[in-house]
This record gives sequence, structure tokens and C-alpha cells, in this order.
Amino acid sequence: MTDYGRIGVIVNPRAGKGRALALLPWLVAELGPAAARHVHVTAAPREATAVARRFAAEGFGLVVAVGGDGTVNEVANGVVDPGSGADVALGIVPAGRGSDLVRGLGWGRDAPAAMARIGRGEARRIDLGRATFGDGSSRLFVNVAGVGLDAAAAALAARSRLPGSTAPYLSGATGALLRHGSYPMTVDIDGTPLSGEMRAVIIANGGYFGGGLRIVPGAVLDDGWLDAALVGDLSWLDVARNAPRVFRGTHLEHPKFTLRSARSIRVGSSRRVPVQLDGEVVGTTPVAFCVAPAALRVV
Repeated sequence: MTDYGRIGVIVNPRAGKGRALALLPWLVAELGPAAARHVHVTAAPREATAVARRFAAEGFGLVVAVGGDGTVNEVANGVVDPGSGADVALGIVPAGRGSDLVRGLGWGRDAPAAMARIGRGEARRIDLGRATFGDGSSRLFVNVAGVGLDAAAAALAARSRLPGSTAPYLSGATGALLRHGSYPMTVDIDGTPLSGEMRAVIIANGGYFGGGLRIVPGAVLDDGWLDAALVGDLSWLDVARNAPRVFRGTHLEHPKFTLRSARSIRVGSSRRVPVQLDGEVVGTTPVAFCVAPAALRVV
């Protein structure tokens, strides 16, 4: 195995309905006794961020996140600290329902293959997005952020008991469509304003979300750009008709879909519109997004 120095492991026991926790004995055996001394199983939201931050501050060379995109988000927010100057590698062992980030990386969801990559030290540096809210607080996202319908759908999907990765999101999206209308939003994309009634604004760093949906099929994790997808005031029937096209990534020509690449995006509304980062609803508008190029080293 590549010599990373000290290795920390952070496990979300709820990820994949317990799959992450079931992987732990095998994972520790693969990583060796050095990692076994630094395994943390989380018990509360955002705990992974605090633990990852401590590992980074103590000079760990690798922190392994065992879980889904939400777990990776929390660990990334801990290891990427602009004030520390540390360059900690983030290892990903996918064990969640969605794991859309590893889809975008082209890595698949196989845990043994993930451990083999970590062992060989196959690191890749990717961009991150940063969301800054009206109260001045900010948080990083690794894969996708969403404002409006997408955030409402993510909240419902997180409570779903449906199997798989796509069914919970589609169920959540259907519920959100029935419960919520469009939102009056103003979106500033690198200084160009766009406004109107919108279902959602999705800010993509990676190309997949919602368990394999390709809302921004051209998004690249290491190109130094974010991609803003503006979904207009579509009817419920129009959304249902176009859902299969989102799986194939062939929806880009729809007249109520706008796509722009940008380095900064601001979203405001006369209403408090929910905002999700990597599947977790963390705040409401107003919110500003910017790209942090090559900010994270993943293995």
C-alpha cells in the first residue's frame, strides 16, 4: 500500500441501510493496524466534519470516508481547510444509496476496487464548489448543489424507505412537485442576470445526481468551472414526460431548460427557497456559489 503516513477512517453507520458499518471489519483488515487505531463511527450529523478536521490538524495523510455522497461531503468539509495548508487525501469507499460522485469519477461502486485504488495511491485532484449564505456562513460541496424543487426532493428522498438509489429521489421529486409550485428566482451567472418563475436551479460540479440522473451531462469535476442548470416553470406532466430524457442526458434542448458554465452564481428570491448540498438541505436563499479549482485530492 502507498505510504500515506497516518490513516483515519470515518464511517457513517446509517449509509446504505447499514452497508457501510458491515464493511468495517474487512476495511480495517485491508488498511492494516495503523488505520485500525483511528476508526470513527459517527453518531450525529456534521460529526464527520469535526473528526476529519481533527485528523487533518494532526497531520494525517489520508482520511477514508465510508458512506454515500453526504458522508463524502462532510469529510471534505473537514479536510479542506484554507488556513491549515495541509493537503490531506480523501479516500472514498462508496457504501451509500446514491454515490453519484463516484459515478462522475468513473470509479463505480465496488468497495474492493475502491480499496485497490487507495492501496495504489491513484489520486485525482478535483474542484469543489462553495456555497455562501445570507448570514455569512459557507459550506463546500463536492458534486451537486440544488435550489428549489431539487432541494425539496432531496429532503423527501432522505426519508424514503424505497430500495436502490434512483427510486427514492424520483419519489421525492414527485412528492415535491405535488407539494410545491415554482419559485420566483433571480440568478446572476458571472454578472449576467436571469429571472423568472423556476422549478429549480442546479449547480453541478459533477455530471450525475439523484441516483444516476444526468441533469448536466457535460459537467467535469476538474475543469475549473461549475455548471448552472435553470429549470423553468414546467408543469407536472411536462416533468413526467421529460424524466426519461434526463437519464439519457438528452433534455438539453427543452425550451424551459437553460444551461450555463460559470465560476460564480448567485440565487435570490422573494421567498425562502431551500438549498441542498450533496443531498443534504443546509439552508435557504439567498445563496452564492463559487468554484474552488483543484481543491481536493481524492483516491
